[in-house]
Amino acid sequence: MSKVKKYGETNTDKWVKEMSRSRDIVAEILNFGASQTQINQIIGLLALEIENREHMMAYRNAFKISQSEKIEGIQSTSKIILDS
Repeated sequence: MSKVKKYGETNTDKWVKEMSRSRDIVAEILNFGASQTQINQIIGLLALEIENREHMMAYRNAFKISQSEKIEGIQSTSKIILDS
């Protein structure tokens, strides 16, 4: 029985490396001490970088929903002070 020699990377090898790198980036953001609000903002900003427009719009719509829920909560509890 002969051993199969592998030259270069397979698609699976490339995928594994990409996923590992993605996890490293997430870990670095979490190690940096980002708050939940900052993480949400980062997700919204990263969504703008997606090349596939349909995917970008789907992420942005989800981001806008999460933002509007936060804004509604803030508006109901905050008061505006006008300086006369």
